[in-house]
Amino acid sequence: MDEPLLRTVALEKRFGAVQATSDLSLEIAAGEVHALIGPNGAGKTTVIKQLAGELAPDSGRILLAGEDITALPASRRAQLGLARSFQITSVFEQMSVRENLALAVQAHKGHSFRFWRSAARDNALTGPTEAALERIGLEARSELLAANLSYGEKRQLEVGMALAGEPRLLLLDEPMAGMGPGGTVKMTELIQSLKGRLTMLLIEHDMNAVFSLADRITVLVYGAALATGTPDEIRGNAEVRRAYLGESE
Repeated sequence: MDEPLLRTVALEKRFGAVQATSDLSLEIAAGEVHALIGPNGAGKTTVIKQLAGELAPDSGRILLAGEDITALPASRRAQLGLARSFQITSVFEQMSVRENLALAVQAHKGHSFRFWRSAARDNALTGPTEAALERIGLEARSELLAANLSYGEKRQLEVGMALAGEPRLLLLDEPMAGMGPGGTVKMTELIQSLKGRLTMLLIEHDMNAVFSLADRITVLVYGAALATGTPDEIRGNAEVRRAYLGESE
């Protein structure tokens, strides 16, 4: 059996009396879209922060392609191919869409930030920048300041910036939060276009998007995994329906 791209082993995280992560063991296969769902306060974002290196677990291990990264800082994890988006958009609003993407490419390639003007014309940066623009569907908005984008377009841009380093694993923390129907459709299409080419861990409250995008789903309740399975298996799980979907027998 192939080694999963990401594996957690008995992760534990406590904040005072609150058990935010409880004996959590996950396996995410290469190329898979794995969704992590659960009610508010279930500990989903705490898991993402531990995977990204922003928060240290109290115990347990995190392995990326078989390598133990539990003690590595976020910057080193990014170098190993782990990228994330955030619940709140994080873009440079006074720079254009193209400049945001070029800056992200520049950061991942390790270029100096001192000479932005010349860097913007560097062929090593412009090629990947144009590819990122096409991938996220913002070519027509490339010269617009990020501040003038719609909220949904800013979310698309942020995902594009996360993709600039050509990661192996993308952590998506509520990419559709705050979007209207049109923005949700575009983001769903963007994630769908990445399926099979990129491994993704998705946290999302839009269950229509989750069940249409995910290959497998883990349901988190009080920091612990209640169930893991395909969308059909999760839909048919009576314990999940009672604990999360609010259904009764």
